Amino acid sequence: MKHDISPELSELFKKKASVLGYFIREEAAEHDPQLLLSAFRHQEEICKFEKTGAMRYFKDSPFVTERKELHKLLLDLKERYDLYLNAKPLDCEGVRDFRLISEFGNHLLAAKQSKDNEIRFVTWQYDYDRSGVTLGHYYETNYQGALKDFAVRSGLLDENQLFTEEEMAVLYASCVFRGRHDDDLTFESEQELQAVIEKLESNLPQQSIAQEAAREQEDEHGI
Repeated sequence: MKHDISPELSELFKKKASVLGYFIREEAAEHDPQLLLSAFRHQEEICKFEKTGAMRYFKDSPFVTERKELHKLLLDLKERYDLYLNAKPLDCEGVRDFRLISEFGNHLLAAKQSKDNEIRFVTWQYDYDRSGVTLGHYYETNYQGALKDFAVRSGLLDENQLFTEEEMAVLYASCVFRGRHDDDLTFESEQELQAVIEKLESNLPQQSIAQEAAREQEDEHGI
């Protein structure tokens, strides 16, 4: 079930958007009952958001990148809030302030809304009578990391079929190197290689990508 943007989510979105250089203003409900927020950068309006998370903007607005950045931020936060609000309280001693997101076998994924309005995630193992939990892996606001950990711990995914961040960085460097230096690549192979590079980029932190770019630049200049 999807929920409207709550006041807590709105405040969290404002804070995170501010770090990115945006100003988020709440809109008066009497003007438009569906409209909730307007986003600005340097006094230029970027877009507006409805209570559902839907985005509005002028067709001739040039701020395409900014709109995508803000919309992705809001939808990512809203996905976590919807998960949390749809989950039932965790009925285990000592952790009843958490909610149960998912469980499989003896393992579970849980979440808690903190005082700063962030949704924080943890994976646990049930104890022998399922009245408590143990061996917590705490992922803070890293939902994707917690989800992957839950899938591996519960046996839904084989850990040997997953690549670590370090392994993906090695693969990324190898693909980039081949793309730049293999003159025998066919057009089809080059397209397939580029698709792999883009997929790796979407799963690697920007720091790893920047480090590889710097290394390639050093190699080109013979440093």
